[in-house]
Amino acid sequence: MKKQYLLPFALTAGFAALSGCGGESANVIPEPKSVVYQNGSCVSGQNCVEFALDYPVDGLNFTCSSDRDNVFITLIEAKSNAATGKCTEGDQIHFFLRGDKGVKTVDFGTVALSDIGVVSTVSASLPRLSILDMAKGLTGKAAQSLDASDPTIQVAMALVKIFQAVGMEANQRVAGDVQPIYLLPPKMDKLEEILSSITVADYQSGAYINKIKPWTDAGSITDAEALEALKMLVNMSNSATYQAGYPVLAKEDSILPQGLYGCNKSDCKSTDADLSHMIGQYLILTDRQGYTFGYGVQWKGKVASNTASQILGVSSELIKKTRPARMVAAEQTNWVNPLTRSITGPFRFAVSDIPSEDFMITQGKVYNDYMIAGTEGFYKLLTKYDKGKPEEYGLWKQTLGTDQYHGSFDAYKYFPVGHLDNRVFKSVKNVASGEKYVFPIYATIEFKFSDTSKANVKLPVVLDQFGNVRTDFTSDTDWTPACSPVTEQSSQYRIGVLGATDTDNKAVTTRLILANPVFKEIDGAVIGMNTQIQTSTSSSADALVIGGARVNLEQLLSGAGRFISMTDFSGGTVAWTNIYNSMMLIYTGQTDNNPSDADKELAKNTGGTIGAIEVSSCYQSGQVKP
Repeated sequence: MKKQYLLPFALTAGFAALSGCGGESANVIPEPKSVVYQNGSCVSGQNCVEFALDYPVDGLNFTCSSDRDNVFITLIEAKSNAATGKCTEGDQIHFFLRGDKGVKTVDFGTVALSDIGVVSTVSASLPRLSILDMAKGLTGKAAQSLDASDPTIQVAMALVKIFQAVGMEANQRVAGDVQPIYLLPPKMDKLEEILSSITVADYQSGAYINKIKPWTDAGSITDAEALEALKMLVNMSNSATYQAGYPVLAKEDSILPQGLYGCNKSDCKSTDADLSHMIGQYLILTDRQGYTFGYGVQWKGKVASNTASQILGVSSELIKKTRPARMVAAEQTNWVNPLTRSITGPFRFAVSDIPSEDFMITQGKVYNDYMIAGTEGFYKLLTKYDKGKPEEYGLWKQTLGTDQYHGSFDAYKYFPVGHLDNRVFKSVKNVASGEKYVFPIYATIEFKFSDTSKANVKLPVVLDQFGNVRTDFTSDTDWTPACSPVTEQSSQYRIGVLGATDTDNKAVTTRLILANPVFKEIDGAVIGMNTQIQTSTSSSADALVIGGARVNLEQLLSGAGRFISMTDFSGGTVAWTNIYNSMMLIYTGQTDNNPSDADKELAKNTGGTIGAIEVSSCYQSGQVKP
């Protein structure tokens, strides 16, 4: 019989755990007298790819094709938000359920690891292996639409029903929610009670419902509930931070990420006197309902650079000598299609009041669930393909007057959100009838400025029942908290997302981007993004560091009071940063640029700290779900 190993999901640091995205490996917890393997069938850094399941399942069996002798089990560590596994690059991963001493098997499909990830990525951005990937492995076809009529979606819904039924036996309060499930040995040993092994044909015919009923009542989960949970998983896998920067690493024809770069000619190395270059960067969020928003900065103009690496010379010259322009992405749903992992586009950033001048991202595909490559060299490094596929490169275009700008970009996807544990995220959607809930939470966030001459600003927000953050204005000009009912079609501004729950600290992590003139003095503020923005091509130390943020809810959850607070992951003060104004500070710092007084004023407002976060007076605590 195959030996079985537990596959741990370990913490590397506080922020990695809170991000819900992964951590480096720890020692496994082996069976007595079994061979010890480190976190799966391979060792990190040795042709090894670690993946994270979108559904947090502890105890799901899997094998790696390069290691036929062993069966591994996904394991959720107490503070993490994902179950992970490791296999050798290029492996086929077979998922299934089977008791340690049993022979009856519930097949969950075989997934090509190369479809998920072909290179190891940073631990905070492990590639997600989804229920849809498993369903594709069973049917042999990718889902074409997230609709119950799609044959692969139907199989995915069957897999979800099994997990949902097990979850409802334990800590899950309502069907359709996603909570971690633990397939412990006593439960797994009872798999021998199923009528017979279950295959794809049983999912397709519906026969699995009766066959698996002695083990769990999958038939108690309706199609609507299964589809709701599946959509939640799909949106969770897509919900993340996406970031592109201007060129700081790559020379021409390099295999390194080049960044966002282009020009108004077909050849950006042209000697044409009218050649104008453009560089840029952006930071955007996709929330838990599939909306993407954020903003960026662009620089454009002629340069006199004649350095060994022209592209880096362009960046250095434009950042110092050209006034930055802000580009704002209002909430949109045409960013990355979660079924194809490709940009549906065009994804638009407004640079003025004239829509025809929008900066538009037209194409790109996410590989390793981590990056979009814009150039051939980096694309081949990322995918390990011998040839590039230009139709999958990250490309953009923009029309300004008679100039037609175009170019490429590389973008990182990082910190995908995790499930929201119902021990902390008690919402009107995920508690049972008669139970108390706290979400949606209506509150005001106090922004303090580094420029102490500026008065503090209080922003009314709602941490909603979907796991997103929106404004809670009475109107654009009246910032009195409104405690407006939150619906999927709410007219309030989407400004952020809840990343993960921290059950030990009774907290939720949050990321916010404010990108709309309605926000006035805090327009452009970003919070909790856990990243850095380069401000120079000459030194990696020249960067804006944006830390993490969490909202602490212990009093509110216990019913002991209405106090909440926002801290960083160490319990310290949260800083906020205005990326655009920080770039303006570089421009205004060059005396030869003769900056305007208005630009100098903007450059003074580069950030500050978060003061109090207070529950709004109109918020009713201790509400009970009917």
